Amino acid sequence: MNSRDYPSQIAMTHLFTTLRHPVEKLREAEHFLGRLAFAGGLEFQFELNAFLSASRSVTFLLQCAMAKVPGFADWYGAQQTSMKSDAAMRFFVELRNISQKQGPVSFVGGSLQNGGWTYRFVGRPHAVPEDLVGKDICACCASHLSKLARLLAECANEFPFQSCPGRAFTVEGMNALKYDWRDAEEAAGLPPGYTQVSGIPAAEMLRLLRREIEPLDTKTIERIGKGDMRVGEASLSFHQSNGDDLVDALASRMDATDGNGTHPRDVFLSSILTRIDEIEREGH
Repeated sequence: MNSRDYPSQIAMTHLFTTLRHPVEKLREAEHFLGRLAFAGGLEFQFELNAFLSASRSVTFLLQCAMAKVPGFADWYGAQQTSMKSDAAMRFFVELRNISQKQGPVSFVGGSLQNGGWTYRFVGRPHAVPEDLVGKDICACCASHLSKLARLLAECANEFPFQSCPGRAFTVEGMNALKYDWRDAEEAAGLPPGYTQVSGIPAAEMLRLLRREIEPLDTKTIERIGKGDMRVGEASLSFHQSNGDDLVDALASRMDATDGNGTHPRDVFLSSILTRIDEIEREGH
């Protein structure tokens, strides 16, 4: 609808939608990932729980934000099928349920030669997916967050005018969403009749209205989707392991002894002795 005339009959106000809240939750999860990368001991558990809660909420808020958008239910149904087939994404859902309803998530940690710590998930009660075995927990979380960002990016691409108010406030958006100037004025917080100025083309008026609304933060979505996690302006880096760190052996042995009554201390000592034996063999 490009005419600047008000509709002859009063219709229900158009409800504009946006991915703003899912993106804010994505940024919240990135915030806790940044804290997780520098945490240790019990604080690591606290930050991990916060990350799991925030990251899990991204898809909840996505569904809430887009629930009334035509075609979204079918699109998201296909996305859910894809996410359920991803073992690592299912694992993170299970971890969040554990942290919220059962107790702390199982993990082990070890110190690094250059300082700091690195942590690994332990498969109790759910087995660690192959893609996450031998990987630092922060790196696992970053990979999971990237997948969620790419999900939001795909939604914004599939529903451009419903995802971003900045795109909605264009001639193309107005035609696609079928809203009128009264809807635009209300959404922008402007008084009735504000747009009824002669001589200004519809495209120019919509450009002026876009200054009154918050566009979708697509740059953050794209950045996180590419795996660029940040604290402020600084990019985060995570410990890269080839799977033969002592903490990897410890995590593996704890997985293998789950439920057989073996004391964690015995698992630790066994891992130490095995690692010493491996080092001695490498030296010969």
